[in-house]
Amino acid sequence: MDFLKNNTIWIICLFSFFSSLFYNQTNLHQLPEELKRDHITVITNDDASYLRPPENYIQTGIWQENSIGKQSHFVRSPGYGFFYMLFLKLVDSPQALNFLKITQLLLFACSVYWLFGIALSIIGNKKISLLIAAVYGITPFAIGFLSYTLTEGITPALVLLYIFLLVKAKQKTIPKKKIIFYFLAALTFSYLFILRPPLGVMGILIPVYLLKDYWKESFSKLIIKLALLGSISFSLMAIWQYRNYKITDKYVGFHAIYYADNNSIYRPTFREYWNFVGGWAQEGHVTHSYMVPMWQAAIKGDTSKVYIEKALATFPKKVVNHFGEDRLTRVFRKYQEATLFQKYYYKQELPMPIETSQIEMEVIEEFQELTKEYKNEFWLQYHLISPLKVFKTMAFHSNLSMFIFQHTYRGSWLMECTRFVFYGLHSFCFLALIIGLFFHKGNWQQHVITLTVFSYVFYLCYFQRGIEERYTLPILPLLMIGLGDLILKLKERLSRR
Repeated sequence: MDFLKNNTIWIICLFSFFSSLFYNQTNLHQLPEELKRDHITVITNDDASYLRPPENYIQTGIWQENSIGKQSHFVRSPGYGFFYMLFLKLVDSPQALNFLKITQLLLFACSVYWLFGIALSIIGNKKISLLIAAVYGITPFAIGFLSYTLTEGITPALVLLYIFLLVKAKQKTIPKKKIIFYFLAALTFSYLFILRPPLGVMGILIPVYLLKDYWKESFSKLIIKLALLGSISFSLMAIWQYRNYKITDKYVGFHAIYYADNNSIYRPTFREYWNFVGGWAQEGHVTHSYMVPMWQAAIKGDTSKVYIEKALATFPKKVVNHFGEDRLTRVFRKYQEATLFQKYYYKQELPMPIETSQIEMEVIEEFQELTKEYKNEFWLQYHLISPLKVFKTMAFHSNLSMFIFQHTYRGSWLMECTRFVFYGLHSFCFLALIIGLFFHKGNWQQHVITLTVFSYVFYLCYFQRGIEERYTLPILPLLMIGLGDLILKLKERLSRR
């Protein structure tokens, strides 16, 4: 019994590995053949930009995907590609995919321990910390992307490792050990940043922890530590951006999918259109349901009005009434004309010109004008209601995205009960985030993590607006800690009455 008592978290980690392996293998077995890559991983639309660059690098020495133009060199930041390349160096594909998937499962199991360590440090209650670790690790709540070749296969684990190292640094009293943990945290963040750039918001935690640890020491020493660890934290991203600048003679940003020579639907015109429909938080799958067919038809020479009608059918009535169907139709017509201009380059398999064409500039300017008018006319909708709509989509679901949960066993009473339980847990996690903004002020660690996570959520809701379920997976374990801490505080307040 002493062994079980002293090693409970390790037992949870072990069960987490086998549980996640069981769920993922069961899901793969049930998936249609066209959705599986070599019966090892789940095929995604992003595989070309994540897997091709490391495969091409090994064969040719050049880091790029198989598309044309300069954009093929940097359409995705290379973090996940580096991860995959480690296994390509050891074994050939598809065996490399097996190594990658098993490593993702092992990382997940290790992250359960890191989650426990963070929760114990912040909450200070071993039973609640173990419960959080067990629910996160053993249940199917957070394992939905471990068989995918996407960044979400490893970003949740790396976020936990990063914060765990900061927590350990805070706990150390010997200066040399303390700085070693800060150094490891900075290295972890550096890779995390180049793996998933939006998670760069997590970088604020390093200076906060440093200030709490070294504020009372020499100010000059604190500045030196901040400069050193800051340089390490942003080193990989700086190298990546410099490399891209050398290729293009310009700064291409963190998310270069709309780079000027891109010869696909993801042109600057589409970016401005997305900004427009983001005003009322139209979901990405809805936008793609009509814009992709419209672009595919136009690139072949078909500019039928039927595609415009399908687009306008998805618009809120007040938007159509305000702008007028004729005006909106004219803008879509110009978009089709811009796609016809692209047709020549697409047919010849050439990159688009770096200089934006006149017709595309007209489309861009008109969509920008529509967006500007929408903001002015529907101010409350744009700035408040639409972000809340995105938050609703983000927060209120079960997080059980696997095929077996959404298709194979959907409708059975056991599955519906399971989905209901995790719907409640996921929803309460996000509600606790909002409440925690006001309740965690006595616990500086939880408060700063809550503010950081909220900043990430705010970015997704207000700026990005188009989200997928996987985008919130890296912060889910932190939300669970916040929920556990909030429940404990509420329990303590009630017990005092």
